[in-house]
Amino acid sequence: MTTVGLHLLSSTRKLLALSDECRIKEIQNDKVWVDYPLAAKISDIVNNFCELPRRSQAPCMIVCGEGGTGKTSIINQLKRESRFKEKLIYVALNVNPYGYKFNELIADALGVPCKSTRGVGRKSDSLMVELEEVIRLRNIRGIVIDELHDAMLVPRLEQGKHLSLLKGLSNAPFGLSVVGFGTNSAGNALAADKQLSRRFIKFQLTDWSETEGFRSFLAGLEEMLPLKYSSGLDREEIVGLLLSSTLGRMDDVVKLIRSTACYAIRTGEEKITPELLNKTITSPWGY
Repeated sequence: MTTVGLHLLSSTRKLLALSDECRIKEIQNDKVWVDYPLAAKISDIVNNFCELPRRSQAPCMIVCGEGGTGKTSIINQLKRESRFKEKLIYVALNVNPYGYKFNELIADALGVPCKSTRGVGRKSDSLMVELEEVIRLRNIRGIVIDELHDAMLVPRLEQGKHLSLLKGLSNAPFGLSVVGFGTNSAGNALAADKQLSRRFIKFQLTDWSETEGFRSFLAGLEEMLPLKYSSGLDREEIVGLLLSSTLGRMDDVVKLIRSTACYAIRTGEEKITPELLNKTITSPWGY
């Protein structure tokens, strides 16, 4: 007889007592995170940046990858890590409902008003002085920028201004480590400025392939899915199906597994099987 829930993390095993509907909600929760070596390395490097004494040129990092390779998931995990609390600020360039300029988005993330009391834009000099003061008083050590390519896909003159701003933020007196996440176009734009690119460590996020790292990731994900029985996500048949249907794209792999887990609950199978995977591929939200 198969023992129920022994393959799960203890925190996940407790979820088996919930109703089917509640378990499905837990499965579709975006806060689920499975660590893997490259993500852990990026997190550790950010931590090392934060622990450095302030210097005239702060070290920086650019993480490049196409959409769905896990960039935003890594950022969300950085936000959840207690060791970065109050040390980092976050800017998402694709979230800009007020039409702020690049420097104004950064000011807004720091809580510095972008407009004067008369409702017009503030002069750059006064804005930068206040930014310096806030960074010093709050001891902020780094800025994490999501969708950095959005700041680079602009006319050359404006792109030059944005690169100059990044350089200024990482120089004294600000001394912020800039950690950018974006598509390869962001990395290419940085490479055009030789002086700036030298201070950026570059990481490339790629699609999964049939490796031990991928199998380890799948095994870790399985431990967090509140299904009663072990699915063996890392076995050859399932690995092959996942890769052939998603081409190894991180976001697609996770979505496919989540939806199949929901099918497993609905059908009473309580584990992911090749048959259920094929059903999910045909109708991802049909559970």
